[in-house]
Amino acid sequence: MVKRTSKEWRGLFEAHAASGMTEIRFCEERGLCPKYFNLRKKQLGWARETHAPSSFVRIQKGPIEEAPHAPGLLSGVVLRLGRCEWELRDVSAGCLVQLMRALA
Repeated sequence: MVKRTSKEWRGLFEAHAASGMTEIRFCEERGLCPKYFNLRKKQLGWARETHAPSSFVRIQKGPIEEAPHAPGLLSGVVLRLGRCEWELRDVSAGCLVQLMRALA
């Protein structure tokens, strides 16, 4: 196990908050134990509300393709918000717009 300073842990917490990844995925990519990551956050008094990025949802442009078996429907749309991730398949653009408005 690597010994880290409080400053290094805070840097990891900030990197996680900015990454948009789930805590588990963030830890897996860096070889960290998610339970220990969480424990250190509590021990060092890291408050999510204080250090979290703004409440705006980051939208990342990516390839959105029509579903080959259902013309007019979109396939492979992924929505991420904090720890939640939704993958939408075979959804109309109108339904996607309604969902985004409801989440706003």
